[in-house]
Amino acid sequence: MAQHMTNLRDRLGALRGLLKVSDDEFNTYMGTYGALFANSPENTKADYENGVPMQGYRQGSSKELERLYKIIHLLCTLGSVEKMYMPPVLDPSKSVMENQILLEEKMAKDLNVGPDSKVLEIGCGCGAIATSMGEITGATMYGMNIDPSQIEKAWLNPKLQKENFTVGDFNVPLEYEDNTFDAVYAIQPMTYVSDPEFTLREVLRILKPGGIFGFNDVAALDDYDRDNTNHRLLIQHTRELTVFGGFWHYKYWEDTFKNAGFDLLISHEQGAVENIKKEVALYDKYETLFSFLSAIRVVPRRLFELIRRIHANASSYIKAEEEGLLSLNWYSVMQKPQ
Repeated sequence: MAQHMTNLRDRLGALRGLLKVSDDEFNTYMGTYGALFANSPENTKADYENGVPMQGYRQGSSKELERLYKIIHLLCTLGSVEKMYMPPVLDPSKSVMENQILLEEKMAKDLNVGPDSKVLEIGCGCGAIATSMGEITGATMYGMNIDPSQIEKAWLNPKLQKENFTVGDFNVPLEYEDNTFDAVYAIQPMTYVSDPEFTLREVLRILKPGGIFGFNDVAALDDYDRDNTNHRLLIQHTRELTVFGGFWHYKYWEDTFKNAGFDLLISHEQGAVENIKKEVALYDKYETLFSFLSAIRVVPRRLFELIRRIHANASSYIKAEEEGLLSLNWYSVMQKPQ
């Protein structure tokens, strides 16, 4: 079975895109970090035990988020994560991209779909995950994403049906009829939900009875203590590195799934530390290379600054997972009642 892997051609295309970034686009991108990741909402285990309500990501699906993802997508493609998510370590002997495929195979199995099924990906990016899921399952794939530039790239993919991939926002009513899909899944976009229960009720609405929703996203773990200054700094660094917004203890997610009307079938953590280390090693090389090339004026200085920005605080990310403060891959599967 042919699976999409980020190759040299993809990386060269990303490099060309980054070289075309203007000064205005660069400054706008750098400014999004303050707009999107300062004072982002958090709910810890202590909050849960004290009955503090889940706080949605107040910025929602903003223009700043759209601008951020336009450049983040290019930076991720330059590395090994064109699909724009760090997968869990399902096989330590495999590469980051191979572990992505393993997660997609696992998700596909849990979605329980086949050639006669219609499947929607929320936050589909450029359609790279949907391409893989379509090849694994034979299902007809659909996707929605906030960034028009990534949807335009999906439209160029001959393995996807252009009319099925649209610019869309999961923080407003979804533009699909009731009972449309056999399955829906989301891999690391849900951290930007402004009203989690509303969005999940929308997902429930568009699923057919008995349909499955697959979820894989960031969650706070039991050991995260917001009153611990070091913990808080590690999480903030990781937030900026991996561009997640809201940060909620997994129990909040589990309760929200149930409150929205789903039957929760699976819910567990999946660690990603060894995959993180592999990607950090690659960006270490990129940072050294582009520092040299910018110093001798072969490439603009802003390209080095972009690489350094996405690579900053990588050690904090590793430490936060090793200390059990967060998981980027809290994996849940739920079903719409029959």
